[in-house]
Amino acid sequence: MATAASTNAQLYLGVTNASPIDETFDLSIKTTTDTAEDTAHGDAWRTFIPTLSNFDLTIGKHVDFATGGGALQAWAIARTVLKFYLYPDRNTTTVYWHGTVRIGGGGMSMGLEDVIDSNFTGIPASVPTYVHP
Repeated sequence: MATAASTNAQLYLGVTNASPIDETFDLSIKTTTDTAEDTAHGDAWRTFIPTLSNFDLTIGKHVDFATGGGALQAWAIARTVLKFYLYPDRNTTTVYWHGTVRIGGGGMSMGLEDVIDSNFTGIPASVPTYVHP
């Protein structure tokens, strides 16, 4: 299989039906698991057990007023629980992440010579699932 480029990544969000989010320039998801040390007398190496897990979803988006560009900001303010589907490559429909999130962050960055951008985070509302062949 060839190395994948992220230029075809696609995020879908929605309350009941998830729709594509246009004008994204940075999408990432990262899972982490905390550990607790359970080393005991007689062990030669430190040992650990998994405890709590989490995931971070990051969304960088150019603001587009003409195509409902304010939806993410409205969902952030309303603390709406949303379904999400994140495809690393929109042409490979058998590999994706999904779950539910609330949107955090928002606002706008308006540099004098820049595109107006917004940055959001997906705050976990459920355990994510990674689907792959």
